[in-house]
Amino acid sequence: MALTLTGLGSGLDISSLVSQLMTAERQPLTALATREASFQAKLSAFGQLKGALSALQTAANGLKDATKFSATASAVSTNAGFSATTTSAAAVGNHAIEVFDLAKTQRVSTNATTEFVPADGTVTPRTLEIQFGKVTAGVFTGEEELDENEVSVPKIKTLEFTGSTLEELRDAINSGDMGVSASIIFNGTAKQLVFTGKDGGAEKAFSIGGDVGLTYDPANPTGSSSTTEVQAAQNARFSVDGIAIERATNTISDVLDGVTLTLTKGGVGGEAVSGSLTINQDTSTARAAIDAFVKAYNDVNNTIKSLTNYDADNKKASTLTGDATARGAQTQIRNLMGAALSGLGSTSRLSELGITMQREGGLAIDSTKLEAALRDPSRDVASFFAGNGSVKGFAETISAGLAGYVGSDGLINGRTDGISASIKSIGIQRTSLNLRMESIEARYRAQFTALDVAMASMSQTSDYLAGQLANLPTMNSR
Repeated sequence: MALTLTGLGSGLDISSLVSQLMTAERQPLTALATREASFQAKLSAFGQLKGALSALQTAANGLKDATKFSATASAVSTNAGFSATTTSAAAVGNHAIEVFDLAKTQRVSTNATTEFVPADGTVTPRTLEIQFGKVTAGVFTGEEELDENEVSVPKIKTLEFTGSTLEELRDAINSGDMGVSASIIFNGTAKQLVFTGKDGGAEKAFSIGGDVGLTYDPANPTGSSSTTEVQAAQNARFSVDGIAIERATNTISDVLDGVTLTLTKGGVGGEAVSGSLTINQDTSTARAAIDAFVKAYNDVNNTIKSLTNYDADNKKASTLTGDATARGAQTQIRNLMGAALSGLGSTSRLSELGITMQREGGLAIDSTKLEAALRDPSRDVASFFAGNGSVKGFAETISAGLAGYVGSDGLINGRTDGISASIKSIGIQRTSLNLRMESIEARYRAQFTALDVAMASMSQTSDYLAGQLANLPTMNSR
């Protein structure tokens, strides 16, 4: 419960009197609070404006990439034996592709009866040797390298093995740089070690040797009692438009410019798996970038309208009504949207692509006209948006124009820095005024207390005199 201070001698409501006087004294603080609220509102409004303009600049930058306007898409017939992806470098057209064989890596397993522990039970260091090469006309030709005397010698990877189990050999192979990986398969009665080449293709066949007790010759896969061929190394064989091709991998990106083929199924019995590849122009990437730009522009237009609108019926202004910075940004971007650009081919304005300014200031897209322009090489839409050599395109022109507003030294940052400084100044003034108010209130209370004491004293004097006068003798008339 609030304590009410009432003058004991005078009957004055001192607290009420001081409160009323302080209300008047605090009017400068109220004015400061009003100014601060106005500045805070403007700070928020400029934040909204900068956010919208920055989003528009980002969308404009998204139109700088010319490859977005020359993107392609691939279509592969059903059960074709391959898949395909394309880039902007791919030429529009159709191709007939036949897949005969897939590229394979060599795979060799140990026989189920292979023993790794010597007959005498001792375990001594042994070696495993792997040599890569190719089989030609039934002969394995291993890779060679030059030794320190510049003499060509077999290129052999050697592993020193000191264990006695398949698991130990597997782990040693996988931790070494042997060009093969190893795994163990349990066939139900015995464990078998499987060697798999890390690279495919006919030239990545490999032989196994050394004194570890395993041998394998890819030219004579049945000639070893310790190993069995699971899969021979081979190249992918396929044709594109009748041209026979071989590759060491099933992912091929050097046959058709801008096209990556992934072979997935080979033929059987010498018969190829056939399919067709169709490459079409893909306007979806360009259209998505243009749609994003138009949306960002319309967001800017709506943001500026809401921040600068004046309600004539209610005679109420918005936060940035009449603000020169907001008005200037609106005028500049509208001018940029409608400006003609030269030196970029047959397209010089957005309106020629079906993107037009509406009465309320927003942009609208005529999808049919835009799609036709994107597919028309004579329009050279890529150059219009992305530029051509030293000539700036529409995207860079817009981005550069917006930089004057949203850049680190742009107009909006200049305005917000000034507003922030004003808010800080108000804070300093408020602190000073609050201290002054405390002093004034203390002075008022001291003055009214002194008045109360004085009035109480005068009241006591008055009562005393009245008593004395009442006690004087009455004079009788004669």
